[in-house]
Amino acid sequence: MRVANIRLADGCRTLAARQGAGPIIDVSRLSTEPVISIRQAWERGKAYIRELAAHCQKPLQRAVLTETDIAHYLPICEADAKIFCVGLNFVSHAEELGHAIPKQPSIFSRYGTTCVGHGQPILLPKSSTAVDWEGELALVVGEPIKYVGEANAIGVLAGVTCFNDVSMRDFQDRLPRITLAKNFDGSGPIGPWLVTMDELGDIGALTIETRVNGEVMQRASTKEFIFPVPFLIDLISQVCALRPGDIIATGTPAGVAWRRKPPNYLKDGDVVEVEIERVGTLRNVARAEA
Repeated sequence: MRVANIRLADGCRTLAARQGAGPIIDVSRLSTEPVISIRQAWERGKAYIRELAAHCQKPLQRAVLTETDIAHYLPICEADAKIFCVGLNFVSHAEELGHAIPKQPSIFSRYGTTCVGHGQPILLPKSSTAVDWEGELALVVGEPIKYVGEANAIGVLAGVTCFNDVSMRDFQDRLPRITLAKNFDGSGPIGPWLVTMDELGDIGALTIETRVNGEVMQRASTKEFIFPVPFLIDLISQVCALRPGDIIATGTPAGVAWRRKPPNYLKDGDVVEVEIERVGTLRNVARAEA
């Protein structure tokens, strides 16, 4: 099953769901107690998710949406979501940055308010001239967890989605910590669809590709992760409780603009696409801040 946070043409927010390439349904039209977000759906529990999947297979006519009903896609995450990002999880990216292969992950935080949905602009701020792309696989937590253990880690995921961990490299060079360079407004595209684990298949063998104006900039497989997904989920759950809708971004491969000669940072009008096998394509246009 695939689910997305969307805003309809009439201005209302809702949760959309579909089975594979089947019809899109408006989940809020299924009951008198509307569910309008991914977090709300997974907070209802696994029985509700199974019921939702059944509705996707035999959708009620009153709930079916057309593409013209969708005004735009909202971020997969809520504004108050915890977002943990892995700084180096591909050997190729560590090498292009001139770093040794890490023995432990470098993890930093993003704020949900910096994220934007599929089709929304990546903001090129007045204060930075070095805006870079980073295509990544993002894990979406599906139930409350603490000290989950590696053996149980995959089972607690709601699913996965595409993420672009846009970075302001001049701020990254200037400052001793990475936090500000990773938390500019409009710098975290995520979505458009969350793909549940039953539809995804093997999370350890997904191809990730980032394109700018159609040119391939990054291409790698999750088989190349330095730190596997269960390890990352368990590690973070040892620090703080996670709840449905929290995000773990698993790191980007080589091919960022920062280490190209010369660096080819994003310009106004550039189209950035992050495509992940069996997950989908996240597409955004870079726009200069007004």
